[in-house]
Amino acid sequence: MFILQNALKNLVRNKGRNLMIGAIIFVIILTTVISLIINNTSSAVIEDYKERFASEVYITPDMQKVMEEAQKNSTDGRVMVKKPEIPSEQLLQFANSEYLKESIATGTISANNSEITAIDQDDSNSSGAGTTSIVGEGGMMKGLGMNGNYKLMGDSWEDFNDGLRSLESGRLPEADGEGVISNELRDSNNINLGDVITFTANMSVEAPSDMTSENVQEDDKVTVDGMEYTASISGMGTVRLQREVTYSLTVVGVYSDLTDEYANDNMPKSAGFNRRNEILTSLNTLIAQRKANETGVNVNVTYYLKSPEMLELFEAEVRSKELSDLFNVNTDTASYEKVVKPVEGLKGISITFMVVVIILGSIILLLLASISIRERKYEIGVLRAMGMKKAKVALGLWFEILTITCFCLVIGLGVGTVAAQPVSDMLLQNQAEAAQSSTSQGAGDGNVMMGPGGMQLGGAQLGGAQTSAKPLSEMKISLDLVTISEIIGISILLASFAGLISISKITKYEPIKILMERN
Repeated sequence: MFILQNALKNLVRNKGRNLMIGAIIFVIILTTVISLIINNTSSAVIEDYKERFASEVYITPDMQKVMEEAQKNSTDGRVMVKKPEIPSEQLLQFANSEYLKESIATGTISANNSEITAIDQDDSNSSGAGTTSIVGEGGMMKGLGMNGNYKLMGDSWEDFNDGLRSLESGRLPEADGEGVISNELRDSNNINLGDVITFTANMSVEAPSDMTSENVQEDDKVTVDGMEYTASISGMGTVRLQREVTYSLTVVGVYSDLTDEYANDNMPKSAGFNRRNEILTSLNTLIAQRKANETGVNVNVTYYLKSPEMLELFEAEVRSKELSDLFNVNTDTASYEKVVKPVEGLKGISITFMVVVIILGSIILLLLASISIRERKYEIGVLRAMGMKKAKVALGLWFEILTITCFCLVIGLGVGTVAAQPVSDMLLQNQAEAAQSSTSQGAGDGNVMMGPGGMQLGGAQLGGAQTSAKPLSEMKISLDLVTISEIIGISILLASFAGLISISKITKYEPIKILMERN
């Protein structure tokens, strides 16, 4: 007890020296607090974005291989690039993997109904299976369900999860053949829960290689694999086969909608683009009407790995399941690097600054502690002459430095927590501007980043565009228990370091010699 009381009294007796030591320790602790808060928060943000971007798998066409394949199959010097597609059954098969945390499969198909009226419906497209005419360089060709008045959506519940849609009445589909409609569509057609609505849509199949415009006429009936199809021919002589299917859906629920009716203001008003005409059902309902070799239902599957390190294993597995070499399997590394790069720079700056301050502060603290012990040599000699052991004298000196450290720790935690946010914002803003400048320069040099955002092709993406992800420009700083523990640990080590200097000096002094030198 005497040691502790004497240590506290010495703090008051030697105010000037202790204030100098305290100032150095405070600066070190303050810097450590700010740096560790920024570092730990940055690490959490980096891990979060790493899991978010590096775990989502994209299966995209390799444009170079697609072009090489087209050139290899060219005839008469004409190169026709055909979009590579992955069969939806294969996409769903890829989802059965031990390396995936989860997979989300959705599907869409355009459809029509002659018994009810769609929102913004054009009378010229009020019936049929959604067939439209497409005018291209080669002439006109009938297309498959591209401008249907309704869009049947399979397992598409993202807007419900985002709070943009909510169930007004009834329930969500629990079995195949059930559907949910918008309240606008219900009101305009007096539809009640339990009513059955029948939609028509088209499925298509690839024409056999020996089937050309020379042996098939427009609207001819053709049988392929036991199914009858109607032929349509483009001005270039391309034959396309399609058949009509029906979907009878029982209305089990009505949803209210906060989404925009159209994706953007430039879109023409058309029933096929109006989101109030979206009919929500299950994916199994949509694909049940389709044969294995048919297209028509646009199936999209998003894969999420258990760990980003499993990408190569997952790729090997899908290759073994006959994924074409025309496709690449990768994650969204471009967006990850663009978003996280400023945070990584901020983390590096904070750690470097902390290490430099700790090293310089420790050197200054060492010098002050050495000078302090020299000044207190006589005091130490008296205590030793009174019979106090070296260990107790050293313990008293350690209590002094520990008390100073504790005061500085409390003040440093408070000031550091307040200062960490503006310091982080300033540094992160500089890093974000540097990253944005680097990106702009890269774009000016003609570098194009291929990533998500290209054309969706039945679960695959063609082309791609420069990633729309923006560098992270702000980060919410918080002080957690882990950071507090690290700061306390560093503070104790700092106090122990200064205490060891005192102990090393004390062991060299003999009380009689000290008193004789004093006399």
